[in-house]
Amino acid sequence: MSGRESLYARLPAIYRRRDAELGGPLRALLSVIDRQLETVRADIETTWDNAFVETAEEWLIPYLGGALGVPVARDVQAIAFSRRALVANTLGYRRRKGTAAMLEQLSRDLTNYPARVVEFFTRLAWNESINHPTGRHATLDLRSTVALERLSGPFEEATRTVDVRSIHSGRGQHNLPNIGLFLWRTQLRALTAATAPSMALVGQSAFRFNPFGVDRPLYAALETETDPAAIATEASVPLALSRRRLWERARQLGSQMKFPFSIAVHGLEGGNNPVVRPVSATQVAICDLSAIETNPATVAADQVVVDPELGRFVLGSDFTTGLSGIEVFTHHIIATAGQLGAGPWDRDDDAQAWLERFTAPPEARTIGFQVLVARRGTGPDVVPTLDQAVTRWHDYLNGLPGDAARGRALGIILIGDSATHAPPAQVIRVPTGAVLGILGATWPEVPEAPGTRIKGEMVAEGVRPLVTGDLLIQGNATSATNRGEVLLGGFALTGSVRVELGSLDRLRLASLSVLGAQAVRVNTTNGSNAALELTLERTIANGITAYQSIGNIVLTDSAVTGALHAPKSPLEARGSTVLGACQSGRLSASNCIFVGAVLVEQHQEGCLRFSYYPRANSRVPPSFRCQPDLAFEAAEGNAQLTTLVGLRMKPRFVSTDPHAPGFLLLDPECPPEIRTAAEDGGEPGCWHHLQHGIRLANLRNAIPQFLRFGMEPGIFFLV
Repeated sequence: MSGRESLYARLPAIYRRRDAELGGPLRALLSVIDRQLETVRADIETTWDNAFVETAEEWLIPYLGGALGVPVARDVQAIAFSRRALVANTLGYRRRKGTAAMLEQLSRDLTNYPARVVEFFTRLAWNESINHPTGRHATLDLRSTVALERLSGPFEEATRTVDVRSIHSGRGQHNLPNIGLFLWRTQLRALTAATAPSMALVGQSAFRFNPFGVDRPLYAALETETDPAAIATEASVPLALSRRRLWERARQLGSQMKFPFSIAVHGLEGGNNPVVRPVSATQVAICDLSAIETNPATVAADQVVVDPELGRFVLGSDFTTGLSGIEVFTHHIIATAGQLGAGPWDRDDDAQAWLERFTAPPEARTIGFQVLVARRGTGPDVVPTLDQAVTRWHDYLNGLPGDAARGRALGIILIGDSATHAPPAQVIRVPTGAVLGILGATWPEVPEAPGTRIKGEMVAEGVRPLVTGDLLIQGNATSATNRGEVLLGGFALTGSVRVELGSLDRLRLASLSVLGAQAVRVNTTNGSNAALELTLERTIANGITAYQSIGNIVLTDSAVTGALHAPKSPLEARGSTVLGACQSGRLSASNCIFVGAVLVEQHQEGCLRFSYYPRANSRVPPSFRCQPDLAFEAAEGNAQLTTLVGLRMKPRFVSTDPHAPGFLLLDPECPPEIRTAAEDGGEPGCWHHLQHGIRLANLRNAIPQFLRFGMEPGIFFLV
């Protein structure tokens, strides 16, 4: 019995001794009774726990909610969503019915989005009584630059005249009955020790925070609200940092200011002595660096000037004087709509599931090769470059005794930091049956012994490497039934992934960003890679090319920002977005968005379900409940309405830039028929897995029960 003395242990010693002499039949009997007794005891304890919402089992939560009359909410699988908070807080919601703080908490509990509620009647301008002045300003103070920055946003301080348009349409806002719920679909993630690319300006040590070398705003980690009666502030929602607000905060706090970013300069002093020069908070100044290409910034020798809106900074001369081989690293917060492409989020479970395919029966392989790529790491299995790691992989294969041993080789190359790495200067070879994973992750450290790492385990959170160039992969299989497999995941690539002449069984790209001109290219000359299965999972690729037939192409929750050109190969797509033209041999797709023309060779096979595709110039397999087909069917017989549908029914995105937080999110101005075209009534495309439509429906279903009579709610999404 777990945690309790067993029945056998309670017997007198003479009986236990006699039972041992007979071979233990009594012990075996009582062990069976012990297990049944423990089951009964656990059931009694669970029954007691199920009486309280804080400790009840998850399956029981909806029944407790039903007893309280909690609004019905559909399950959301995309997040660690539980109705427990909604049910537990229901009585509190009803006591505070209609208050802004209560509506914010309800919105967060139902959607898991940061929220800010605005009572628009408090922002209306009206004529005051001379006897009862309220002190409200009808005009905005033009000297308050911070207040001017907040115009037309959820934290606006200006007063407005009445807007009589409906708030449900998203157009009208300022009116007496209107309540605005502002929700952010943006998630914030910390990126640690990322290489800051130089802006290469003459006479200036100017850098960008974004490792890709593009201007992007900085963010601060969200502050947790401790007072349930307080409404959200700018610090508790994912707003991009403003120069003015950050400058004023630094001025108020002085030396106590802790900036949401850090900078460190690494280099060699005296030619071979490694030196790190960190930047302290007192050395940071906030300014506008938008014109430093033509108007150099004036920086004190011991100072660093930072532009949080563009993500730029310029180092003073003290940080670089006397150093060679300078490399600047930063720690900062990045914004994204979810886990799509490479990012510093937890991917341990996905990598572990991939490993278990080979380490568990029937494969039961042993991880025979492990190497960690870390720019400044030390250890017997730690190398500074990806090229050295690939060389060790080849040496490991060459050292195995024969083809049979190489056919069961299982190797892992971990890129264990967020630095910028050069690609390997050689083709990555994978012989018959061998399996290789190249992942953005690191080995965890032993807590009791800092600096000692645990091989065989992986930690991916906080790590997002950047590889600047192409990865060349070659399958050297000699068997038609047991080719090699490669997994690439967890890092960004500015070049492309190219499968060279040969025979590879599977190439899996998971949580990868491939941003080169020809992102994924499979060489199919003379029947090469004819059986290759190319799989993209939550990956961003700038295009896919396979001129001749390969085994299969599978897109799952992925985005292809260029053309997908595979005119002879079958394509399976689930919850994905393709911006360019799509050509395939066969097509089976559901919950997808195809912006460019779709041309399928075998258009009498396969199926297109709950998706969007352009009807003009497309040739697709049989479709089921797709747009704009449904819209045209509804307008059939009305020529004017049919023309209007053809002009209107096109997807609109918040952004098509892979570095922007609103990347491929459907814009609120996008036609509602497209925004609700997915099978679950939500938005199709690469963000379908977030189940935004279900979250929004849950919120809209619940809000009327917690509003005061006569109030009108409106929901607005921000990124």
